[in-house]
Amino acid sequence: MCSKSPEPGPMETFVRLRRGTIARTVSIALTTRLDGARPAAASRVFDAFTRGVDAWLTRPEKVRLTGATVDPHADHGLFVETWEAKFPRMAPSAFAMLARMAGASVPGARRLSIREHADVRTLVVRDLGFDPEATILDVPWQFAFVRAAEPAVRIVFAEPISQDTVHRVAEVLQAWADVLALGGFPGASGQGASSGAVSAVDASAERELVLRFTRIACAYDAWEALFEALVPVDEQASIELVEIRGGDACES
Repeated sequence: MCSKSPEPGPMETFVRLRRGTIARTVSIALTTRLDGARPAAASRVFDAFTRGVDAWLTRPEKVRLTGATVDPHADHGLFVETWEAKFPRMAPSAFAMLARMAGASVPGARRLSIREHADVRTLVVRDLGFDPEATILDVPWQFAFVRAAEPAVRIVFAEPISQDTVHRVAEVLQAWADVLALGGFPGASGQGASSGAVSAVDASAERELVLRFTRIACAYDAWEALFEALVPVDEQASIELVEIRGGDACES
């Protein structure tokens, strides 16, 4: 007898975490419908999320994957991919990025469970809502939002940059762009999730690096995350200006 596939619907998010900006070991389970399941999409989202965490949310510690399993549940028409990982110091709200990415970029996503390995009495964080006490990051460089036909992020340094710096900045920008493209940030002008597609990384000028997009749409949260990612880069090579070019980017 054939099992009935679950009806399509919005993805649910189940959260059990401790408060505070702390290191934590977490089990993350993403449940999707078996019909049309794309395990590669779930893996891509998890990989982009952890690379984003490594690039800017915490330093110098890195996310360490300790286990991964894939379990089909044909009787229920579902497919569950589970990861266990040790995360460096980060607030519970950082996992909201993963929830947005899963909901926006994994076909048939039904449920995301994020549960910390700790005494159940301490797992008091049960949602990933916006933090009303969040403040704009204080950065040592100038930044500007400029209207332009071609969306781009332009970074100007105080001195000519080395190949090591070009590599480091390109790595950070690519991690950030992957999270943005997979819907990891809120969208611009009330849209559900961020979107974007990188067309090129231009390092031809001796003091500049430009990340060019064919399209980009995101709210200011994405730029805050980019600025935070660039803080350790600035410690390596002083940044003078971060310029955000585009239409939707400037309206966010």
